[in-house]
Amino acid sequence: MSRVNRCIVLFLAISWIFLANAQPAEPDPLFDSDTPLNITFEAPFAQIDRERDKEAKYDGIMRYLDADGLEVSLDVGLEVRGNWRLQKSNCHYSQLWVDLKRGQTPDTIFAEQNRLKLVVQCRSQDRYRDYLAKEQQLYDAFENLSDIHFGTRLVNATYVDSEDTSSSRTHLAFFIEHQRRLRDRFDMEEVELNSIPYSALDPMQSSLVGLFMYQIGNTDFSMIQAPEGDECCHNAKLLVDEAGRYFPIPYDFDSSGFVDANYAAPPNPSFGIRNNKSRAYRGFCFEPEQMNAAVARITAERDNTIALVADTRHVSTRTADKSVRYMEDFYEVLENQRRFQRNIIDDCRGTLIE
Repeated sequence: MSRVNRCIVLFLAISWIFLANAQPAEPDPLFDSDTPLNITFEAPFAQIDRERDKEAKYDGIMRYLDADGLEVSLDVGLEVRGNWRLQKSNCHYSQLWVDLKRGQTPDTIFAEQNRLKLVVQCRSQDRYRDYLAKEQQLYDAFENLSDIHFGTRLVNATYVDSEDTSSSRTHLAFFIEHQRRLRDRFDMEEVELNSIPYSALDPMQSSLVGLFMYQIGNTDFSMIQAPEGDECCHNAKLLVDEAGRYFPIPYDFDSSGFVDANYAAPPNPSFGIRNNKSRAYRGFCFEPEQMNAAVARITAERDNTIALVADTRHVSTRTADKSVRYMEDFYEVLENQRRFQRNIIDDCRGTLIE
């Protein structure tokens, strides 16, 4: 029996471990469909992109057609966000927070939403559309692995400048669920600590995150530590349940080798890899049965993941073909016991939990 088949059998035997991590929570209406929304935003976008001031708030309007074809108009507040993508040298257009008024959202698709991230296409060229679409695919891929994930929704976004309504652009974008809404849906608590010991992490969720980050070629994250003065963690949020188990939920995948964005910062030299497309395992050492269960979970989703990244509705055929090859390289590591031991098990961080 191959390693993968042994893992699948083992996974079936201990699947209660994964199921015990969290009970699935129903997604909100905004995230209960993968059909892209057509939305028009009207706000002073020239000013927003010129100032890039995180302390500034801008008034705007968001319009879309509901299921009956009637226009819905919502007042929104906009703020810029991010760090690397907020730099003008990296992105021509600013990443945004979208604040909604709770009194306007009932009976709309934005019910239960108060504050959302909008991932904005960095520049107008097609390759930047591909970067954005590929990043959103990764949120979908992780959603297939773990019940605890950020919901996302693709948007065909038209941005109209309120100071010059003849100026507009239409680009692909996507909304990301706010961590407070995720917290409420799973009845957990947010973590305000700067760091935690890795032994406090939920082993199954953390094994999935570590393997998933290796799968997509992402080293720009931490499950246990945030920059000084920030809440844990780096490109991963922590939620804690009543039993004191910490669940990392990853986000911001644009620095991954899978996305392969030309503006991404190079990897930390200490990781020993040449570029972002190279893989380095930065997960932690857990019991073998936990790692095997996570491998089996990822393997079981192989066909779905390949189909997801092969989809050419929002990326070019050439980009989709490269995406498939990149993912297939990862599954070859899982199927080869020697490569799996050398590239993942031997590189795990910490000491195996007894």
